[in-house]
Amino acid sequence: REGIEWQFIPFPDNQDVLDIIDKKGMGILPILDDQVKTVGGTDKTFANDLYRKCDKHPRFSASKLQLGARQFQLEHYAGPVVYDTDTFVEKNKEEVPEELTDLLE
Repeated sequence: REGIEWQFIPFPDNQDVLDIIDKKGMGILPILDDQVKTVGGTDKTFANDLYRKCDKHPRFSASKLQLGARQFQLEHYAGPVVYDTDTFVEKNKEEVPEELTDLLE
């Protein structure tokens, strides 16, 4: 109606990528949440959980070299992205600042 010329750009459905990232039970973020809440959860146990639970997903992969380095790869719309699980668990712990706990006492 405004007279602007445009062409439709086709793009694939990205739901499977969203699922591997956030789906309850098998998604990367829920697996990370479980590791953060688990006593003794580490980057190694997080990586092992990922490999076990996500291995069959078509967008997830980890070569033998990546397994040894605790890395994994996701095939995003724009191409493959490699992630390193080092410090994932520590960075995602939701610790309450000491000042706040002092205020609640």
